[in-house]
Order: sequence, then structure tokens, then C-alpha cells
Amino acid sequence: MKYRLSHQLREGRTLNRYQRQLAIIGHDGQELLEGSTVLVIGAGGIGSPVLNYLAAAGVGQLIVVDHDTVELSNLHRQTLFNEADIGCHKAHRAAETLSERNSDVVIEAYPCEFTVELAQQLMPSVDLVIDSTDNYGSRYLINDSCVAFRKPLISCSVFKNIIQLALFDTRTICYRCVYPHAPPAGMIPNCAEAGVLGTVTGIAGTLTANLAIHYLVQIDDGTNPTLRIFDAGNFSLDSFPLQANKNCIACKQKEINAGHIEYGSDIPANKIEFGVYLEAINREDYLLVDVRTRQERELIKLDDDLFFPINEQSNYDFFLSYREKKILLYCAAAHRSQFVAAELRAKGVDAYYLKNPILPL
Repeated sequence: MKYRLSHQLREGRTLNRYQRQLAIIGHDGQELLEGSTVLVIGAGGIGSPVLNYLAAAGVGQLIVVDHDTVELSNLHRQTLFNEADIGCHKAHRAAETLSERNSDVVIEAYPCEFTVELAQQLMPSVDLVIDSTDNYGSRYLINDSCVAFRKPLISCSVFKNIIQLALFDTRTICYRCVYPHAPPAGMIPNCAEAGVLGTVTGIAGTLTANLAIHYLVQIDDGTNPTLRIFDAGNFSLDSFPLQANKNCIACKQKEINAGHIEYGSDIPANKIEFGVYLEAINREDYLLVDVRTRQERELIKLDDDLFFPINEQSNYDFFLSYREKKILLYCAAAHRSQFVAAELRAKGVDAYYLKNPILPL
């Protein structure tokens, strides 16, 4: 659903509404904000202040993705909603509230989960992606989608009093470079299990919105990637420089541009020699292995023999016991399976990857 309201800013109206921030970012900065499209995934405790402040600052277009509905337990921290919203889709209510705050902002609401298919639809048109979700499946899918479409990503997370925040220029570094794999299921409790103060998620969202504005007006271009950790318990802030991981699975994936898939320049041409097409092989000769995430697998899967999600696994020695077989790996568009196949072949496993893309295009 789209909320398209008045988008004609008279000079006097602009000066009146934004005069306090114009003193900081200038008219050029304001024009950059008004010309920007930001995709915010998650309209909860972090997403609420993010959306509030970006709309108030005059970002031209906001795209809100959240599949959840408002619950009473959300209201202590999710400040976009009130008691009358209980049971309503967060994305729709967020869009309605934000349009009342600033009628000059174009808002699109998607009351659904973020999926590979939705990434194909939305990613090409956005200037910045903000991940304010609270689960690892979404976090890695968002990151890998940003890498595929070369979109900058701001990732923010909260655990009790600890806030982690980083801006990734995914052309050179991504979230998976820093955290290659999700922790085992159940190891890190969620907000419902660990608890969280609404003020902490409010701080997290405000910091995220501030970083987003800095990026959009070109104060911070992401060329010096930094992990910022704020402890709301003792009010300390630490910053750590980040470095790209040359073995990052996401950064080795294919680039997806305007509906076309091409090999990234960092993948040697000789690595594609062990790619095969499903219709050209005898299935009895291969062990077909799905290396995607569980979320992707729910969308579509082949009649495979084994599920080995590489976002949860890092030890490929598992496949050493299958040396007598030909291992055929598949993922959405062959980028991850190609990388894992190369790793397995280096270990002496007769591994191949499926060149048939199953990513919706």
C-alpha cells in the first residue's frame, strides 16, 4: 500500500519546517534528504524512532517493511503506536502516523516478511537500507541482499543495555564480514526472554536515524567502517574500526543489477568450470545439498538430499565422509554454492554447484 501525499515544498514552508536543521546541513543537505529513498525493515522498538526522525527530517521517501501486528506488550518501547492500534499491522499504522507528522514524505507500507522476492522488488530503487529487525534470519538475508544490490546498510541491534550500530558500504564490507555466521539457535535470548527498556531501544533508534542522516547528507560516506557500541547502563561509548573479510561468503556472491546476474570481478573465471545444470545431470550420481538459509528454504526448494545452511555452519569437514560421492550444492543464484564448492574441492571433495538460479527474477 502506498501513501502519496503532497510533495510540493514551497521555499517558505521548507524554511519554516526545517530551519533548525538547515543551520547544520544547509539547503544542499536538505535537498539530498528530500531526494532520498530509505528502506526500513522492522517498525518495532528500534524502527519506531528511526522512522519518526527520518520522516521529521524530510527524507523524501520511506519504505516500511514489517509483517507483525501491534500487541499490548509492544507499547512501552514502540512509540509509533498506541492502544487503539492493537491488532493492526505495524507497517500500515506506521505509514498513517508518519504521514500525519509530515505530509511531504512519500511512504510505502509492506505488511509482510522481508524475503528474497521482496528484495528483488524494492532494492533497486533505494539509497539506504536500515535493518532494525530482531532476528538473525532476517539480519543475514537483509545483509546478503544489500551486498547483491550494492546498497549501503545500517545495522542496529540491542541486547539488554548494549547497543551495536554500524554503517556498511557493502561494495567493500558487510555485516557478514564481521559476523560470518549466526550464533546457534537459542544461544542469544531475544527481547521477550532477556528483557529491554524502552529508553534503550529509543536511544538505539535515535542513534541509527542520526547515522542515516549523516550518510544521506554526505557527512559520513561509510568509507571508514566503524562498529559503535553504546552501553546504556553506564553511558559509555566505544568505537572499533572494521575490516573486510576476504573469505566472506556474501561478498563473494554474484552481483544482481537491474534483473541481470553477472559474476563479480573478484571470482576467478576458472572457478566456474565445476558448475553444472540440473537438467544435464543424472541425479543418482550426485548428493544434492541446499546451503541457503531456513527462511529462503521456506520460499522454494528442490528435491534435495541434504540441508546444510552455511549461515549456521562453518565446518565443512562434515563433507569429508562423503568423498565417495559427487556433492552438488545449490543456493538462490549460485554465488554461495559456488564458493562452498570451491572450498570443498580444496579439501579433496568432488564438489559441484548448481548453475540453475532458483532466485525469483
